[in-house]
Amino acid sequence: MVYMSQNIGEQNEIFLKVFLLMMFYKKKPLRGNHGIGIVKSLKFSPDGKLPEWKDKYEIMLKNRDYNSLKKIFPKAPTGSKADLEINGVRYSVKNGLGAKSAIVNHTNRLGFLRVFNLLNNDIKKLDKIVKEYWVKRISGKIKEDVNNKDINSPFSKHKEYLKPILEYFIFTGTGSKNSSFPADKMLIFKEPEDTENYIILNKSQAVDSIWDNLIFSIRSKKGMPNVYNPLIHKELSSWVRNFQSSEKSPKGALHIRS
Repeated sequence: MVYMSQNIGEQNEIFLKVFLLMMFYKKKPLRGNHGIGIVKSLKFSPDGKLPEWKDKYEIMLKNRDYNSLKKIFPKAPTGSKADLEINGVRYSVKNGLGAKSAIVNHTNRLGFLRVFNLLNNDIKKLDKIVKEYWVKRISGKIKEDVNNKDINSPFSKHKEYLKPILEYFIFTGTGSKNSSFPADKMLIFKEPEDTENYIILNKSQAVDSIWDNLIFSIRSKKGMPNVYNPLIHKELSSWVRNFQSSEKSPKGALHIRS
């Protein structure tokens, strides 16, 4: 299989949409034990508009003509947690051949507080975990990026506490708002046509599948105020540090990737 230089995962997500539209048009079942069967209904966005099927798309799919197909089959709209909807079920799509992706993108304490309040959870435990992160970071026990496989990770022992928060960020929304196109489940695939190896996970299973490989870091600039003031931004201050005296931008935004 020949691919362009762009991210393989991004390409395969476009190819998956083309393949699913073809199967929808031809009313052929998706083989496998995932339970989808025949694609009776399909959406790529909240408005439900689909490209009109043309036979040339099948040839373009076989040739993996990404540059042409991406103009016809765009990525999900900004703010969408679901990439597509099949038979009334919305899926967050993850390509097994693609690069690692952000689960939580540079979100400060106020953004997390919004989610904790929404889920009726207490953020105080996360405050303690972040404090431990900084103690270990400053002492040199961990680097900025800390993997859950690292025995010194302050996050790795708190799976059940963090699980509903991660489920929210994967499927429902961000630190600032709920998604206009939330996801119900995760669909993991490698090649679009290899339907027998599609894996579908519910929210809890999705977090379980990525937990051991999660990487946590606290960063500056993105997710932080343009000019941080601890008196004005009191809700952020317990997470914020100037790790090095030479740094102009204090670090206080939690970033999580798989």
